[in-house]
Amino acid sequence: MLFSGGSAANSTRGRGEFDGSYQDPFSRFNKQNDDPFAEFYRQNDGPFSNQFYKVFSEVFQHDVDVHASDIEIELNLSFGEAAKGCTKEVPFSAKNLCYSCDGRGYLANARKYVCPSCKGAGKVSMYPFTSICTTCRGFGKVIKDHCLTCKGAGVVDGMKYANVIIPAGVDSGDTIHVREAGNSGGRGAIPGSLYIKLRVASDPVFVRDGADVHVDKKISFTQAMLGGKIEVPTLDGKTEIKIPKGVQPGQVVVLRGKGLELPNQAGYFGDQHVRFKIHFPLKVNERQRALLEDFAAEEATKEQSFFATGNWSELIAENMKSQNFMIGLGFVMLIYLMLSKTLS
Repeated sequence: MLFSGGSAANSTRGRGEFDGSYQDPFSRFNKQNDDPFAEFYRQNDGPFSNQFYKVFSEVFQHDVDVHASDIEIELNLSFGEAAKGCTKEVPFSAKNLCYSCDGRGYLANARKYVCPSCKGAGKVSMYPFTSICTTCRGFGKVIKDHCLTCKGAGVVDGMKYANVIIPAGVDSGDTIHVREAGNSGGRGAIPGSLYIKLRVASDPVFVRDGADVHVDKKISFTQAMLGGKIEVPTLDGKTEIKIPKGVQPGQVVVLRGKGLELPNQAGYFGDQHVRFKIHFPLKVNERQRALLEDFAAEEATKEQSFFATGNWSELIAENMKSQNFMIGLGFVMLIYLMLSKTLS
């Protein structure tokens, strides 16, 4: 009020000016039960907005909702349940409304007395603020004859069951928040929340990487050389994929859109990566050995013909593309640089 023109004596001065004199801004509200903030709200035309009054009225005057305590639990899921989503009935220990008094903390015919703290007003004042009475919680009445079952708390220990919808694509560490499913609130309090922390088990087939999944598939060395088709598992069941001719160990085929759908990215699916592992037999029979020896002899003849016909450059160029060649070349260059540095 001092900075907004305030009293009539200062009304002629310019807005925002301060003359150094002091006036009690609450001098006119010394009467009992007067609300200085309500008066400020009605007369304020200065730099403070009405939002200023609103904040103080909400903090010091209005009843504040009382919430019961929250509950945190853990829930184990299989890989399939987390990938596709499911509905789970979750049991947990919690405070339940007392069955004897229906959560009131006293019987229906219990005698009520005027609250000794607020004298029945439901509010207490600590000038210049007013707050809800903590003894009667704003009701103005207190009851001395409490419920014998809950000892006046309105709640008793017990079990609760919550049907929880698990969205598809959740992962370990994710938390599901269920409002008002936690501890019950006796004596008019609002129930707390239930926080469910998820633990997803590993899978013997699929390995997760965000929205993508990885699968290893064993094939024979003849399939790797000749190519063909093979069934692989996916999250939607088995599907048939093509084996490229001459596939190498560790080579990956990507199945687009066969991965997981993340909860916060509806409609987007990751990919499935199929990595080939080539199985070489430990033993072969005589016929297989003869065929392999013929194949090896033919390969040796083919390499000799490259050099004999002047096609050795093509063979070198082909070998230069291999990973082992590049590693060897890098190793030779590293030795060369170390020797050069030592000699210098």
